[in-house]
Amino acid sequence: MSSFAIASVVFGCSFGAALIGMILHVILPDRHLDADSRDVVKLVMGLIATMSALVLSLLIASANSSYDQQNSELKVLATNIVLLDRTLEFYGPGAKEARTRLRDAMLQTHDRIWSPEGVRPEKLDSAATRDSVNANIEQLLTGR
Repeated sequence: MSSFAIASVVFGCSFGAALIGMILHVILPDRHLDADSRDVVKLVMGLIATMSALVLSLLIASANSSYDQQNSELKVLATNIVLLDRTLEFYGPGAKEARTRLRDAMLQTHDRIWSPEGVRPEKLDSAATRDSVNANIEQLLTGR
């Protein structure tokens, strides 16, 4: 849904609620419009606003926690890949093909997540990723 459509729905609901409030103000008897009734409505509206703020803050905290966890996992994965590449580099020219295949696998995974068409969600433990890595390992071990 586009942001304009969402804004239109919110505007329509707010405008409709205002119209209903104006109609109810005319229809309601005077005993429902005294100071005590207004105080109760104010208290209920304060409670609703507080609960909404609490739910929104918990939602933001959950999203932030998820982002931090994914960011940390991505940094650990990148560090492990660089460490593996450096370890393979110490083996000399015999590990050149393994380093090339590692680089190709990382480029394929990078392009799967951050493609030129834009970022799209991707499960790194998906069957496609697992099959691609297993195929690269098998080719490396068999020497093909």
